[in-house]
Amino acid sequence: MQPGVVVLRGAITAAWEEDLRAVRQDGYDTGVGKEALVFIQRFYSLVSQLRTPIQRAWGRGGLVHVADNPDVTGPGQRVSQTRIKLRNHGDLVAVEAFTYSDGASKPNPSLGLDGEIKVAGVGGFVFVQELYRTMVGFLEVALGVDLQLNGSGWLYEQAAASYFVANGRWPTVGELYQGATREFAVDETFERVIAIFAPEEASNGESEVKLSLDQLHRSRDTQGELDIFVQAIRLAVDADQAVERVTSDDAARELNLDPPTTAKLGRLLSLAPDICREGDVVDGFSSWSYLPSYNVHFFRRAKTMDDYLAVVGNLNPRDGAGDVALTAPGPVNGELLPDGVVTFLMTDVVESTPIWLQKRAQMYAAMKRHDQLLTAAIEGNGGVVLKERGEGDSFFAVFLRATDAVAAAFDAQKALMTEPWTEKIPISVRMAVLTGEADAQDRDYRAPAVNRCAKLRRRAVGNQILVSEATYSIVADILRDDIRLVSVGKRRLEGHDRHEEVYVVQHPDIALESAVAEDEG
Repeated sequence: MQPGVVVLRGAITAAWEEDLRAVRQDGYDTGVGKEALVFIQRFYSLVSQLRTPIQRAWGRGGLVHVADNPDVTGPGQRVSQTRIKLRNHGDLVAVEAFTYSDGASKPNPSLGLDGEIKVAGVGGFVFVQELYRTMVGFLEVALGVDLQLNGSGWLYEQAAASYFVANGRWPTVGELYQGATREFAVDETFERVIAIFAPEEASNGESEVKLSLDQLHRSRDTQGELDIFVQAIRLAVDADQAVERVTSDDAARELNLDPPTTAKLGRLLSLAPDICREGDVVDGFSSWSYLPSYNVHFFRRAKTMDDYLAVVGNLNPRDGAGDVALTAPGPVNGELLPDGVVTFLMTDVVESTPIWLQKRAQMYAAMKRHDQLLTAAIEGNGGVVLKERGEGDSFFAVFLRATDAVAAAFDAQKALMTEPWTEKIPISVRMAVLTGEADAQDRDYRAPAVNRCAKLRRRAVGNQILVSEATYSIVADILRDDIRLVSVGKRRLEGHDRHEEVYVVQHPDIALESAVAEDEG
């Protein structure tokens, strides 16, 4: 996340928290009897309040045009080339989006912002949530950025970051929930928060909520701790050259840190396997030492957190592969895609059209999150997202290794099925994995294997991964132990005479669909 976007996100969350705090204290006025007018006024006022961080969201040399019109009967608020107009429809607020082209604004419902919001009689909490969700959706479209503010996870994330800064340790799920609910209005139950932050939790909220360094970076008021972490990278690089450990005593002396700050640094280094490994920690990080990571040399020129995160992104770490596992040889930054025997992954959201028609704005936000989760799973396992293919909201990806494709499909389904979708949007995705010969042309593949993969996907249902016979023959004996491939027998793919043995992915922790319909006739 770019620095300007981090600042804008922080300004939004600070304002959002202030309003949720007012709701918690029963001090938020929705303007009973004139809620629609109040909603529009506050939305327009919020654009004015955020004017400076919006203008700077694109960073240096990219000042964003903002037209914050205070007249609620006027043309609406404009950011860059996108304008949003809110209209008072009594109990409802109607939202309409426009795009500027050739010097004129034109209605553009394809942006996914158009719709109606019920604001009368909904109460302060729903009123505030709709206000900021509308704002976030507008700014993401207008600026072409992802603010990562879908759902309410951001509130707990910020609370965990603030707790860490103040106390030098991570909160338990129980401490996090109690702290948030005593200060802000929320609608998540304790059990729901456990499911978000500790899905394996069996001890009633006693697990620590540890944020990643990326999460800390996008949270407010963490810059001091992260600046020290970046300075410690240099210590790790030097220790690697000297074949020594990085110790708390050395860090305290070299960086002039007091004991609580030294302990916090130790906790942050434990989150960075690319920098340090094999930690030796005593008494809650009062004393610690680490070996430098094998890959720490990649960070020699890292001067900021953005530098650090950029290098981490390029390394493509993969779960369960030691310190850092680099991806298999393959395409990078638009270079040639792999030819020969490759494995394809195709996905599709089931029954997405009715949801788009009924809840367009909410579905737009949900699909942005869907795309993020799929992209992370695919790229995190060494795959390449090519483009949409087929009907609906679909993904098409290629992998050099069949095992990576299956792992990516499972990781994607796990992320999708455990995601706390907002507005009760029922996102259900079907997937297919198939291995075959194909040659890349113009960043695409045209081969019978692509067609067969698409037809295999059609046999799948939501929350299901189908695997072809060819893929199974490659991965059966080398796939990671927690993933099972179970045969459902031979099935005929549409337009193909040859029947194929089809397998479903199964896992003890995720309820993936296992049944595949029999052939008709």
